Amino acid sequence: MKMIAGIVLYQPDINRLQENLVAIIPQVDEVLLIDNASCNINEIEKLLKSYSSCVLIKNTSNLGVASALNEIFYYAKSKGYGWFLTLDQDSVCSVDLIKVYERYLQFENIGIITSKAIDRNFVLEEEFGAGERYRYVIYCITSGALMNVDACLKCGGWDEQLFIDNVDGDICINMKIHGFKVLSINYNGILHEVGHGRNVRFLWMKDCIYNHSSDRQYYMARNRIYVARKYPSEFSIFKELIKEFRNFRLILFFENEKKKKIAARFKGIIDGFKMPIKSSYCHDKG
Repeated sequence: MKMIAGIVLYQPDINRLQENLVAIIPQVDEVLLIDNASCNINEIEKLLKSYSSCVLIKNTSNLGVASALNEIFYYAKSKGYGWFLTLDQDSVCSVDLIKVYERYLQFENIGIITSKAIDRNFVLEEEFGAGERYRYVIYCITSGALMNVDACLKCGGWDEQLFIDNVDGDICINMKIHGFKVLSINYNGILHEVGHGRNVRFLWMKDCIYNHSSDRQYYMARNRIYVARKYPSEFSIFKELIKEFRNFRLILFFENEKKKKIAARFKGIIDGFKMPIKSSYCHDKG
């Protein structure tokens, strides 16, 4: 089966991007890179000269992750691909990721296939039981996700109002509402890095902090509230607000620039209640 991978770029570390490309290029027919107006675009273009199977689309401004993912989706559809892999710019996939995923393509009503991610900075909780090969999940991250083109089309693609953060959560819930499943494989498929995360302990509770910037904190809070409002059958606004106050606690005890980040998250919550809701619908851009 023909396969394409897509990578969204914004100021990528060139060495890490090269690791990414070296890992995925032998596994797919084509790699599409969408650049959101990176300042180091000349370095990116210089790197890509070494890889004939790479296609670069340069946006003149930063349109956000959701918009770039839609560009990858519609490119894959226009070229006749049935599935496409999405990767973060700093992720490195395993050498046989696509072969593993291909074993599960015939499962019914699959919208997304994903695998376990290993973070460079902290330990993620183990979700699989002993001997469990796969499971159906509600949520998965964008990086390392193999997306079903037809399912994406029926879901209307990615919600570009989100720009960044919770883009992956939104598409997963959208898949569920449209009758598609997210299949997670018990397999270490991706090595990646979420911010500058680390494991922490508060009293008896274990947690992770990511040390995101205040701008990123804003989008995280805003989009949490927006997605909860968008899917009232899936979320409780009250419970999402409780989770937000948990984030305030983590910032207060473990992160720097506390006042700036907490103020950003408060603003994000307020704006999340103001955003107009984009409905899920089927559409076709050709």
